[in-house]
Amino acid sequence: MAAGGIASAAALTGIVLAFVLALTNQTVDSYQGQVSVEAAQIRNLDKLLIASGDEKIKSCRKDLLSYAQSIVNDEWPQLQYQNGSTVTSKLLTQFDSCILAVDRKAQSEIAAYLDIVKSSSQMTESRETRISNSQSLLPPLFWMVMHLGLLFTIILSALSFYTPGKIRVINCSLQIVTLCIIMALNIILDRPYGGSNGISNQPLVDVIEHLQSIK
Repeated sequence: MAAGGIASAAALTGIVLAFVLALTNQTVDSYQGQVSVEAAQIRNLDKLLIASGDEKIKSCRKDLLSYAQSIVNDEWPQLQYQNGSTVTSKLLTQFDSCILAVDRKAQSEIAAYLDIVKSSSQMTESRETRISNSQSLLPPLFWMVMHLGLLFTIILSALSFYTPGKIRVINCSLQIVTLCIIMALNIILDRPYGGSNGISNQPLVDVIEHLQSIK
């Protein structure tokens, strides 16, 4: 009876954990894709600033570079605590002010300027989405239920050891270890912006290097 209870508890807990692990991994991949999109938007915005041909607009590239660098250096470490960076916010505001201070008169200049403003807005939205994503965590109720399931499995395993056998000990141990590993993976992926196994900021690092290479 105890063996059946152990198998049922381990199977149910394992299925739920594996399902959530798959969804969490899919979410992390989605977040990584959004970081790549944000990096592409910064690169595209820099191209628009250069293509404008206006020295005042091109001077805003320095503010754009400072903003991109601040994402990596100031804001990225804060994302694991579900926060943005005030330094990055100020640099973004500074870049927006630089763009808005430019006076466009010719029709062709207005069209190019509107493209820049639109691209800047998309970049800002991507930042807000990234910060919002860092605040997306599995609810405490889920972890409470999963810990209860693991505890129930351990208790049943302990009771089964009153009539121990080699195969039973190995079987129970493997079930508990497997559940612990799956739970640990869920814990790691539940904080995608923390640790070396989370979302990478490499797309942003690459675009910073690209901006620095163009004078």
